[in-house]
Amino acid sequence: MEIIFDKLRKDNKEFNFTIKNNEINGIYCLDSLILMKIMHFNKPIDGKIKINKKEITNDDLNEIKKKTSIVENNFRKYYQTRVYELMYYMIIEKNIILKNPKKKILDSLKIVGLTSDYLDRQLCTLSSSETKQIQFAIALLSNPELIIMEDPFINYDLKTSKKIWMLIQRMKEQYNKTFIWISHDIENLFKYSTNLIIIKNNKILIEGKTNEIVQKIEYLIKNKIPIPPIIDFTYQAKKEKKIKLEYHNDVRDILKDIYKHV
Repeated sequence: MEIIFDKLRKDNKEFNFTIKNNEINGIYCLDSLILMKIMHFNKPIDGKIKINKKEITNDDLNEIKKKTSIVENNFRKYYQTRVYELMYYMIIEKNIILKNPKKKILDSLKIVGLTSDYLDRQLCTLSSSETKQIQFAIALLSNPELIIMEDPFINYDLKTSKKIWMLIQRMKEQYNKTFIWISHDIENLFKYSTNLIIIKNNKILIEGKTNEIVQKIEYLIKNKIPIPPIIDFTYQAKKEKKIKLEYHNDVRDILKDIYKHV
């Protein structure tokens, strides 16, 4: 699902950007609340939204919302205590029409790498990575084309973050899902997104392929965008030592590059 936001206004702020189909679209934004409001596709539309190059109207929004899921970051507002209870409740709350709800729940768990044994698990007994897997499974119940995430890696250790990344990557590649990832975590956005939009002072500073934006470090520094340490190290080595290094997400790849060129 490709989405073009053209002069879309919300809370006296205007946005113009494109969500690329079947990409992990990272959005760097210090104030994510406004963007999350936009991504709920609530009426009325103030501006233009094009889905797969077709302009949509207010009457289309309910259909668009059916194709969209948001990965929530906690279970605290729900009274259900078991995985099955929560997932079944979410089917009812989201008004998802299913012939066989239990089969859909099992299929969603399977996609995120969990077995039927998890149905009777207490939510409070889940590990951090299992919790995130369940949150993704809930998002998949409506078979969405678009999945929206807000800071999916926040407060997770490296091991858990890698599991989450592998899950997102698998859903993108095997199930052709399009992702919007809104965050102020620039380091993980550089590391994991395939397409990147950087917003500053409520304006689009730059957007494009992440591996292309990473080549424009001086522009980002000039505009006071935080640079991840691993990217800054490569930039300084290229600038000060004239070493021909590529930008990498993994320090092991940098070491291989240094060994090859030094």
